[in-house]
Amino acid sequence: MRYRADIDGLRALAVLAVLVYHAFPAALPGGFFGVDVFFVISGYLITSLIRLQISQQRFNIADFYARRIRRIFPALVLVIATTFTLGWFLLPLHEMQSLGTNIAASVVFLQNFVLLGQVGYFDIAAEKKPLLHLWSLGIEEQYYVVWPLVLLLVRRWKMNGLIVATVFGAASFVLCLIVGTRAPDYAFYLPFTRAWELLAGSALAVWHGDRTPGLPEADSRLRRASDLAAWCGFIGILISFGIYQPGFSHPGWFTLLPVVGAAVLIAGRGSLIHRLLVTPPMVFLGLISYPLYLWHFPLMAYARIHFVDSVPVGYMLAILLVSGLLAWLTYAAVERPLRFGNRNVRLKVGGLATAMIALALVGVAADLTHGLPIRIPAKIRPFMLTNEDSLAAMRSGKCLLLPDQGPEQFAPECTGNGDRPLVVIWGDSYAAALSPGLRHFAPARNFDLAQFTASACPPLIDYVNPERPFCKSINDDVLRRLSTLQPDVVIFHSTWSYHRQVDDFRRDLRRSVALVKPLTKKIVVIGPVASWLGDGLPANILDYYYQSGNFALLPERTWFRSNENWTSAAEAMVESEATALGLDYISAHRLLCNEAGCLTRIGPELVTFDNGHFTPAGSTYLVGKSIDRILEAKP
Repeated sequence: MRYRADIDGLRALAVLAVLVYHAFPAALPGGFFGVDVFFVISGYLITSLIRLQISQQRFNIADFYARRIRRIFPALVLVIATTFTLGWFLLPLHEMQSLGTNIAASVVFLQNFVLLGQVGYFDIAAEKKPLLHLWSLGIEEQYYVVWPLVLLLVRRWKMNGLIVATVFGAASFVLCLIVGTRAPDYAFYLPFTRAWELLAGSALAVWHGDRTPGLPEADSRLRRASDLAAWCGFIGILISFGIYQPGFSHPGWFTLLPVVGAAVLIAGRGSLIHRLLVTPPMVFLGLISYPLYLWHFPLMAYARIHFVDSVPVGYMLAILLVSGLLAWLTYAAVERPLRFGNRNVRLKVGGLATAMIALALVGVAADLTHGLPIRIPAKIRPFMLTNEDSLAAMRSGKCLLLPDQGPEQFAPECTGNGDRPLVVIWGDSYAAALSPGLRHFAPARNFDLAQFTASACPPLIDYVNPERPFCKSINDDVLRRLSTLQPDVVIFHSTWSYHRQVDDFRRDLRRSVALVKPLTKKIVVIGPVASWLGDGLPANILDYYYQSGNFALLPERTWFRSNENWTSAAEAMVESEATALGLDYISAHRLLCNEAGCLTRIGPELVTFDNGHFTPAGSTYLVGKSIDRILEAKP
């Protein structure tokens, strides 16, 4: 194939947009559309190459995938290995387990499917997943498994390749629109709903055929039309980068702007835009765009993990420069020697495949061992709890409903044993965290416990969250259950962080209390617990160990990464309204914090065990301090 420097320039435009978006999202809100531009380029180049080789009767599937290995694996192996090495020292158990899962998925190019299963309430924030960006590579490689076979069949059956690519692309786009309205995450990650972007490039390649793009210099009208089309395509891409709003559906109709824009630019040549794309800096960035895309995101993710709240601008700019340097070194010292040349091809392919298999085994080990606890220093290893520990104690999936569960999935055990007095705990996962402590004290204090909790759903009847579509129906169901159970005590508890306006919170709480009061003898509101910046106490314990200067254990009470300002403000809001409504109010914050800081653990141990079952000590402590207030008759 004839080399086209303008396509490398287009790659540079795409990768620069992605980098700016990941570094400074507000500066370029649609910069992620650079990935969609990459999809069009990939579809065009791969289809052009395969059709050329098929027409020359020299296309071979094994050779095709050997070339893909030499193209994709060198930089990918290096970046994944480096990401894992950094995670060995920096990540607590849950995050390392997640990284292991993502490594194993990335090696077999199924990262997009794995991410679909990780959009849960307790999952790590997307920007802190070091290998999140490999979802796009997975979609491309999945496309490359199917599309070459389709092209072979098109040739054998003498079909019209342009019609085939157009029909498949239109079907994929329609499917994208349908799925996007019902399950946006699926539309984003599934290859079937993103294939139309690659097929746009493939259809263009089929249309070009063996002809050289461009128009005769003599035909000025066609030349002016070509220049105008190039400007329209370029401006369309820039518009998509700059004006995207969260309310826009992506992928969807708006995604046509960067996709069509990229196709138009690839279709033409010779315009001012193309002359800009072939300037040496743009071509250079295009040549290193693949390793640059690979390197930048893990570095940014680890920076966000380290700085917890936000990465200073100076550091983020330094990361961009380091990413560029690493990309150039990777391209020159790793990618080019392994990708090009006809010597030792089998050795190169075999070595790269072996390296990827080794990384897959490492990822599986990290997943199966729940984060490779052996790497954690013995002094703090007992404190490296995982979410699985807490989820089991909170009866996740049974009495703590997950985002995809409706009210009908409350287990029978959630209603208690039928004894009296009956205490009902109602709220989100913070309320569910009280359940182990309440169950611990229930036999000795002679009360029964019912638990109706759902992730990210506060105990407020009118609360609606588009990302938790079952919240409203769950809370309505809890109200019906309270009417039947007529409990002695109802505990309202939550993170209390869902309302941006105090008036909205006040309105929702007052309506909920008015509906619940006739159904129970007593309502208790428990305020916000002490909260922490970062990825929770286990992560903070690990970071403090390395940052303390003397490998110290995080103190039992500390302000290290405490989210005290937010907690105090939330406390004032909730306590003021509960008092105004005449409700019993328990300050979890004042029980857990004093002038020395907030509790991180109870004594030398982090957990207690009740009859062999895990019980979070913090939950037991909080309930133990509050139990009399919860159960006593109101004066």
